[in-house]
Amino acid sequence: MNVIGLFLLAVSFQSFACDGGLALNKRQISIPVNSAFANDITEKEFKDSIKGFQNFFLEEVESRDKAELIVIGSWASNTVNAYAEQISDWGDKKYYITVYGGLARHKDITRDGLVAVLCHELGHHFGGYPKKTTNRWSSAEGQADYYTTMKCLRRVWEKSDNTLAIQNILIPSTVKTECEKTYGNDKELALCQRMALAGRSVSLMIQDLDHDSFEPKFETPDPQIVRAMNYMHPYAQCRLDTFFQGSICPVSDSLEFDDDNEQVGACHQANGDQRGLRPKCWFLSKK
Repeated sequence: MNVIGLFLLAVSFQSFACDGGLALNKRQISIPVNSAFANDITEKEFKDSIKGFQNFFLEEVESRDKAELIVIGSWASNTVNAYAEQISDWGDKKYYITVYGGLARHKDITRDGLVAVLCHELGHHFGGYPKKTTNRWSSAEGQADYYTTMKCLRRVWEKSDNTLAIQNILIPSTVKTECEKTYGNDKELALCQRMALAGRSVSLMIQDLDHDSFEPKFETPDPQIVRAMNYMHPYAQCRLDTFFQGSICPVSDSLEFDDDNEQVGACHQANGDQRGLRPKCWFLSKK
């Protein structure tokens, strides 16, 4: 979930493209191992999350793009960042996700927030339209956020006990109300709420890295309406709005996003949808 940039390198028959990072161009902070400012995520939990995520999506990536998914976790790194990259060598495609330990130790990152970061980075590979103008394989930052809750977290947590996972967390009333408008049973409601809270974790980290004085809240959506698509990193409130709208969109996670058609796989006004839409604080529809 990154705050992501680009460079493209072609050497011989190998092509390499990196999508900069979840926290690129943000305030750079360092959170070393055993820092007094770190959260309580352990190295084992970090590594287990990385391994579990890779194993979960390994077959899907292979079947969709005939590519190998490689998820790298660098616990020892103090850097607060994560990024996605693709490498193709003689037709051998590898999709990478890298997450640094400094990000996992950030005070606002929860265990679920860490999974949301991994989903955001996967969203650069599979998030569909809109694609970045300079790095055409990579979905825009906002779209990677939308993919996080609309597709990725739903698949990861579909069979989990989500009620148990959030039982000790105070659920904002707006989250309860909006999730209830979309989902009709307790299992679906708990999943919706859990995804929204994971998005809040990432958004709070972005707020801190931005030195933003306005805390992102579910009750205060970003009123900005862009005149052109924002392919890069929206502000924290806009990102929270995107995570939240992805959580309450009833379109099935089995219906993939399309690389060109913005309506496919998404909630969209042209489809008659009024809720779960990508926020206008970053998204400009072609329709």
